Amino acid sequence: MEKLLHFAVHFLFGDGTMSGEPVPLIFLVCINAKSVSHGDNFQNCSSIFIFGKDEKYANCLIENGTDPCYLLKEVHRAKEFRTYFLAILPIVLSVIACLLNIGYLIAQLKCFSIEKTSFKKRQVFLISRSLSIILANLLFYVVVIVWKANGFVYTSAMIFILIGGINFLSVTGTYIGLTILLYTAIAHQFWYMTKLTLTHCWLIIGLIWILSTASSVCIGLWGATLFYPESAPISCSFESCQQPLAIIIVVCLSICYGTVIGLYIAMMARLHRLVRKSSMVQSRSKSNSMTAMKRLGLNMITFAVGSVPILIVCIVALANLKDLSSLGEGCKSPCKTFLHSSLFVEVEILASVAAIVWIIAMIIDPVINILADKKLRGLFVKQITRVSQRIRRASTKSTISTDDQ
Repeated sequence: MEKLLHFAVHFLFGDGTMSGEPVPLIFLVCINAKSVSHGDNFQNCSSIFIFGKDEKYANCLIENGTDPCYLLKEVHRAKEFRTYFLAILPIVLSVIACLLNIGYLIAQLKCFSIEKTSFKKRQVFLISRSLSIILANLLFYVVVIVWKANGFVYTSAMIFILIGGINFLSVTGTYIGLTILLYTAIAHQFWYMTKLTLTHCWLIIGLIWILSTASSVCIGLWGATLFYPESAPISCSFESCQQPLAIIIVVCLSICYGTVIGLYIAMMARLHRLVRKSSMVQSRSKSNSMTAMKRLGLNMITFAVGSVPILIVCIVALANLKDLSSLGEGCKSPCKTFLHSSLFVEVEILASVAAIVWIIAMIIDPVINILADKKLRGLFVKQITRVSQRIRRASTKSTISTDDQ
């Protein structure tokens, strides 16, 4: 009867007005009385209570001293974070990152076809990194589709961790490979030109992808049990499995970050010494060293921007792991969401920050590399110009055909 009454009022008066006139008082009194009759939990929450949506939380058993209005407010916050910062904003940024990296990849492939073998060695690692970023963006859309279809459950959490793991490990591997490659090209130029072949670079990249995929599968299968232990196909208790696993993951991430940044600093210091020792006769070598140092510095900034915030998120999640893992226990229900709304807000914030920072790093990477490389910058600008010209021609043709009709 109550639902019919709600429907009748909304059908007649919409959101509260009809042809500019206010809804008759008798209808509002009736609706408010019926809503309060669901329970006394929200009798003081009229300013934040959403009719037609929040009634499902009215009969939840609340502990003494807990403010139901605060819990309801946190539920709304969690839903807002999920909608805007875990869905809309990451998807918009992901589209930008995907388009930028596709354009960057096309420019790289064109540059790869005309470069000498010595330059192709570096391009191979950059191409691998671009492919990893594009693949991660495409799989991110799969996660969003799975999430919207079935909700955020063990499967979607596993895919999310798997994608993040493959992208992070493969990109980290290419960062390490590029750092060592740039240093070798300057400090051991003869060995770089004669001993290190393009085939060696392809083999190193293949090894990076195999190790990244294998490690990410393990991290995804067991990592998702941290948040959904009961629905996971793998048994993983908190004390014997979840907590040690989380510590291992955070320690491994810290080691990876520390290794890459440490390599950057060490290689830049060595190159700086080489630049100081080089004489005027070696002006070309000095110029190459300066270019390598600039690239290393820019790559280090890009890596730090995308990695340090994610590491902080992982450390915060580890510190609150016991509380966060409790969200995966038991069946999913409105009352569970309502009673643990503060934890859900924390999860949404952590996931949102990780996703947004991760995608922003994907945007920064091609931008910095395009700006630092004259050839790539020229090819990228030409490519954008051609695409814009084609779009203009297509729009002009469609306009002419419309006018003829």
